[in-house]
Amino acid sequence: MASLLADLLVANNFVAETAADVIEARESIRLFDPDGILMDISLGDGPSGLDLARVLNTQRPDIAIIFLTKHPDPRTAGIDESDLPPGCGFLRKDRVRDTEYLLESIDAVMTDRPREVRHDMDPSKPLASLSAKHIEVLRMMATGYTNEHIARVKGVAVSTVERWTAEIFKELGIDGKGTVNSRVEAVRQFIAAAGIPDRL
Repeated sequence: MASLLADLLVANNFVAETAADVIEARESIRLFDPDGILMDISLGDGPSGLDLARVLNTQRPDIAIIFLTKHPDPRTAGIDESDLPPGCGFLRKDRVRDTEYLLESIDAVMTDRPREVRHDMDPSKPLASLSAKHIEVLRMMATGYTNEHIARVKGVAVSTVERWTAEIFKELGIDGKGTVNSRVEAVRQFIAAAGIPDRL
């Protein structure tokens, strides 16, 4: 994916380099001195794209940051929305269907118009009706955790988690009396929107 994006950018008169992880990216930034960085939130083992963005926001505020990710918003990655650095762009991979749109988005962030490139603020995004608490519980359900385990992690009674899951089903329009298992359907909707989450 990184190579394809770099080729696309080079073909459109950018100079681009790729990095496989945060350590490689830090070294590349030091040597290459980019005007902007396009990265995912999830970067496998080790520091995340958000970790790198926080460092850049402090040490190199001149570098425009654009997240290109599968997540409809940071909450589905287990991150609070307030953790995103100011002035960054947030693009969902499934919404970036053509080169022109991607290039316009890069230009918007690099010319101080990041609000034009914030798919996470779109009220029609998947799972938009769920609160941060509901997203966190649904994310834990999608990792395979039971209500009992979620209750232990959250420090609440199992009945509280059961109430939260019922609220999630209602918000997602899942009929508990239908032919579909409510928990499985809720998890299916989460995975369709954000992918399979890493186990916490």
